[in-house]
Amino acid sequence: MAIPASYIQELVARNDIYDTVSRYVSLQRAGRLYKGLCPFHSERSPSFMVYPETQSYYCFGCGAGGDVIKFTMEMNSLSYIEAVRYLAQQSGMPMPDEDDGQAKLKSRILQMNKLAARFFYDTLNSDAGRNARKYLRDRQLSDKTIVNFGLGYAPAEWQGLTNYLRSKGFTDEEMTRGYLAARNKNGNLYDIFRDRVMFPIIDLRGNVIAFGGRRMGDEGGPKYLNSGDTPVFKKSNGLFALNLAKKSGKDTFILAEGYMDVIAMHQAGFNNAVATLGTALTSQQAKLIGDYAKKVIISYDSDEAGQKATRRAMEIFEKEEVTVQVLQMDGAKDPDEYIKKYGAQRFEMLLEGANSALDFQLLKLKNQYDIQNPEQRVEYLTKACDILAGLTNPIQQDVYCTRLANETSTDKASIKLQIDRAKAKNRRRENRKKEQELLRSGVGRQIKVDYRQKGNTMPKAFAQQQIICALVRDNSLYNDVRTKLTADNFTDGDMKRAYIAFENLIEQHIPVDYATLAYHMPQDSANVLAGIFARNADIIITGKDVQMHIENLLTAKLSQSEASEKSIDDLARRIKSLKEKKK
Repeated sequence: MAIPASYIQELVARNDIYDTVSRYVSLQRAGRLYKGLCPFHSERSPSFMVYPETQSYYCFGCGAGGDVIKFTMEMNSLSYIEAVRYLAQQSGMPMPDEDDGQAKLKSRILQMNKLAARFFYDTLNSDAGRNARKYLRDRQLSDKTIVNFGLGYAPAEWQGLTNYLRSKGFTDEEMTRGYLAARNKNGNLYDIFRDRVMFPIIDLRGNVIAFGGRRMGDEGGPKYLNSGDTPVFKKSNGLFALNLAKKSGKDTFILAEGYMDVIAMHQAGFNNAVATLGTALTSQQAKLIGDYAKKVIISYDSDEAGQKATRRAMEIFEKEEVTVQVLQMDGAKDPDEYIKKYGAQRFEMLLEGANSALDFQLLKLKNQYDIQNPEQRVEYLTKACDILAGLTNPIQQDVYCTRLANETSTDKASIKLQIDRAKAKNRRRENRKKEQELLRSGVGRQIKVDYRQKGNTMPKAFAQQQIICALVRDNSLYNDVRTKLTADNFTDGDMKRAYIAFENLIEQHIPVDYATLAYHMPQDSANVLAGIFARNADIIITGKDVQMHIENLLTAKLSQSEASEKSIDDLARRIKSLKEKKK
């Protein structure tokens, strides 16, 4: 769908980047800019910057960048056209009257999923679903629970759902794109879900966006089969039963591993339970939980795999600043079994006594050692002090320090000294890491040309970036630049594409800003452009600077021997030093 550049400019003008980003990210003013924790990766120190002057954002940690449209796309898993439509609705702008194939496909898949969910539910309650109904009854699920979660059954036949959807007017392509059907080696279509109890996955707006299927016996493929990513669904972004847990009104969520665990907890009255969708917990899912709850209780299986997943989940939640507690279930492997065995009241008592994440870590560590043995006691204490060194609350650290001293009959002062040493070691490691990140966030990180090839030198690449940055900031500079340069003078692919797009827009008498130029470039190139603007946010590029960069682009070279001796980091330092002198 082609959208006029003038429309994009007005859309960006009506949807301020700060106002949009601040709905998702807590931003703090930093001079003329704003900074916050990046929503696209886990971090503790803010590296995500918002630039009101260029109406753009950039993360120096993960390299994510763009304008208000790109941000809306990434935060809401939308296509470009859908993000434009969303922002247009927010600002009361009508969309250009043009076809939108991607939006239509998403709408069709959602309609198809709704019909598929009805088909599975009806099949569960037919003669074909007799065994599936028995399976659910054996799992002690009530009729009310089955209806509440919309559970169903996929028949064992190869084209049961396929034939049904065809009769409703859906095409083979729509079924394959929606992950309900696939083709065999002969090109024939067949149902992906067969002879399985079906769990619809429903988003916060009530749309059926995907399915999970569980086999009932020991044969028939993997125990669980889940929808792959589709235009309306991404495994890493969603949670099972979030639509129900959100309505619970509780500020604590229970995170389980499987659909049946969640359903069993909801049936027992714990309607704040959710589960990941056939994958390990992701930072996006942790952030989603943090949007609706202040605390999460992890109730993964008690086997080794479940405990390993628990430790990984704790690390992710810590980065997202969500308070974590861990459920320890003795006598049962998962919440479903525990509730069946001991009842809902005892499970509630278990939840109330859930260990903190720190208690869980220390207990797991302690179980690895015989603290009656002096050598093992020292090793345990050393590693325990490494854990306590991560605490920022001095009162909390003192409490645990006292507890550790009492349980090991060790002098508290010695433990405190070891914690201080561990803290100093952590600080040194963090400082080294920050130095490396700062170095790699310099200009050299975005250079795409091979500076070892004759003519493709680092100064040339830097000059190209600065020229493009200056042109977008001040379009009038183009009158002079075009008399000296052509697109062929740009050896960096991204900058060449930017210059060609800039020329085309100027020839159409369209003012060029960052958002307009980014719209006319490939996404990867637009991201590079965002990084260039971010690194030049506090640098003024004058007309005289542009003349210098043009001269560098046309004449400056490093000898092959000189270039080969310099690493990317060396050259990045050199350029960073020049920029600091300019300041």
